Amino acid sequence: MEHKITSKFLMDVYSKIEKHGAATKTEWGQGYLLDGVEVSAGFDGYELFFDNSRVQLTLGFHNTWHSNADSEKLLDEFLQQLEQIQKRYD
Repeated sequence: MEHKITSKFLMDVYSKIEKHGAATKTEWGQGYLLDGVEVSAGFDGYELFFDNSRVQLTLGFHNTWHSNADSEKLLDEFLQQLEQIQKRYD
């Protein structure tokens, strides 16, 4: 399945998790946790990291993204989780 993930969508979700989530420490530094998704930014701000302990997705420079999902099913579930956060929070 092809995924149409936009940088706008990811940045919007990141912003909502940052606003409504609990502060946490991640392997990249300061982060935020909301509804099972942890986010943080790279040291230079050019990368955003999203993690739910099963899937990690990175939005990188030039609005490219990559994921370490072991299957399409896991990636689909992760994206649904992000969509729920986007819909649930202002």
